[in-house]
Amino acid sequence: MADSTVRWAIVGTGGIARRTLGDLRLVPRAEIVAVCSRSEESADAFAAEWGIERGYADFTALCADMTVDAIYIATPHGTHFRYASEALRAGKHVLCEKPLTMTAAEARELKSLSVEQDVFLMEAMWMKFAPSMRRALELVESGAIGTPMFVQAGLGYPVPGDGPERFWVAELGGGALFDMGVYTIALAHLFLGVPDAVSTIGEIRPDDVDLHESYTLSYMNGATAQLTTSITYAIPPRGSVGGTAGSIAFGEMLFAPRSLRLMTGTPPQPPRIEDIEFEQEGAGYVPMFRAACEAILAGDREHPFHPVSATIEVLETMELVRAQLIAQRDAS
Repeated sequence: MADSTVRWAIVGTGGIARRTLGDLRLVPRAEIVAVCSRSEESADAFAAEWGIERGYADFTALCADMTVDAIYIATPHGTHFRYASEALRAGKHVLCEKPLTMTAAEARELKSLSVEQDVFLMEAMWMKFAPSMRRALELVESGAIGTPMFVQAGLGYPVPGDGPERFWVAELGGGALFDMGVYTIALAHLFLGVPDAVSTIGEIRPDDVDLHESYTLSYMNGATAQLTTSITYAIPPRGSVGGTAGSIAFGEMLFAPRSLRLMTGTPPQPPRIEDIEFEQEGAGYVPMFRAACEAILAGDREHPFHPVSATIEVLETMELVRAQLIAQRDAS
């Protein structure tokens, strides 16, 4: 890599790319050198708008560009595996929007490719890199709320039927679970670990696009996570963690909380409450992009705070949720 700078290419020119591009530019030792879209016209227009040197309509040609070190994939969920696998085979480092893939098996294959090619791979789970989330983990590890026993989280909003195809087309990863459930389940895994049992109710269409679901993750030690997602009705974008000595409640939005409330103490004494605010860098993606750049420059092949194994575990839980939704639909 030139002068210890990670030279990035962006794949996708839609809303996600536009929301994140400015944050990547705020990261030291990161340079955006190329963009790829499905059409030359779109790629060139995006490159001109953002001052990017090269635009590509051919992903294979992008992967052959020797001036590109790393590729950030910001396309619909159903395209992630195809782009990520080709990029890894070309020897490019990969940061891919969540969920990394549509199945755990695909994620395992990508992990194997990253090992074989000796390149970095990470799912872009920006929520985990938010300062508030890191602080919450420090509080839990210090024993501030005792043993974590409960996680509650929800995300949802009514998406118009003529809204973005990524919500409504099964092949693109449509549905609430792939778009929002990945956050709620990642939160539960972060504080409680992999569940021992999953119980789900909800609605999924014949084309396998899920509309809404409520799912409970249960653990052998008695811990529980209650999670809800929807693309047909609004759900407050919040999350919290409860323990044997207190609780932590995250401010909105769940995927990039800028505050948390620590509540400790036991009755009959009144609770001790501490509100902690956090500065947000850019749109909130900067900590994740910085972590990816630092790991790549250090020669790491995954980030210890969000390894691919954690992504695979979340996908396995998501598969259990979807399987139960499909079984309930087919039995009715």
